[in-house]
Amino acid sequence: MTSVIKKVFRDFSTGISDFKNRYKLPDEFHSSNELKIMHISDTPESIYSHIYKMLSYSQPDVIIHTGDLVDNLKLEDSGDEMLDKYQRKSAEFISNLEKLTAARIIYIPGNHDDIKVIENNKNRSEIMAEGSIIELDGVKIGLAHYPENLPQNADINLYGHNQQQNFESENIYLNGILNINYLLLPSKEDYKINYPWIVNQGRQYKTFNMI
Repeated sequence: MTSVIKKVFRDFSTGISDFKNRYKLPDEFHSSNELKIMHISDTPESIYSHIYKMLSYSQPDVIIHTGDLVDNLKLEDSGDEMLDKYQRKSAEFISNLEKLTAARIIYIPGNHDDIKVIENNKNRSEIMAEGSIIELDGVKIGLAHYPENLPQNADINLYGHNQQQNFESENIYLNGILNINYLLLPSKEDYKINYPWIVNQGRQYKTFNMI
């Protein structure tokens, strides 16, 4: 076998392995005794089942959702037209998260959320305002839906809404639209897991930043 064929075969095998492992967390995450955080954002209902599977697989201690719980329903654009469906779908999602895990659950409502609906459907989950800072194991975590509303002086910042990634700061910024983000605290180790490919279909025009 020539070196060129060997390289092609090796690259092909690596590609298959990477594809199979695209939803897997490393062993050091599972074996860690640190606090485990799961961060999601802008979740269309088409990926709820995937989130439930990842929740069971990763067993986080805290789940943080930075807004737009039913991202295929654009409440800000549609007014009351989709409110009934949003009520049903968000209630189902909130209820399932609370049933499937004992983790602490925190919501930062987005522009396509209705805070009153979330408040009425949650039991033990928490709602926090944009710009909040929560301290977990001595680490300050800034929370917002819009990246421009993140607070100052947080060690780690979690957000959603669009694909913005560039910040003039040495602190950590994790976008819940691009990946499911996992954190270990207090070490601040972070791991990024792909959403399934259907996520951008569910988000509709968010792919093009027309939000």
